[in-house]
Amino acid sequence: MIALLVLPFVFALITAFIAGQRGYDLMSWYMIGLPLGPLGFLVALLPRRRHEPEALFGHELQGA
Repeated sequence: MIALLVLPFVFALITAFIAGQRGYDLMSWYMIGLPLGPLGFLVALLPRRRHEPEALFGHELQGA
């Protein structure tokens, strides 16, 4: 019974950690991992986010 209560929190923590390593928002992925459990591990399949200026603002703002 205790495992059923603790396991979703463990999955949520692991999902948030993996998302943070890939550059995604920790809290939103924690909330996704909490109800979905193992399905939250799909974040591991997402590509890494690019933190380059053109990825954030686009090319049209770079020349200004």
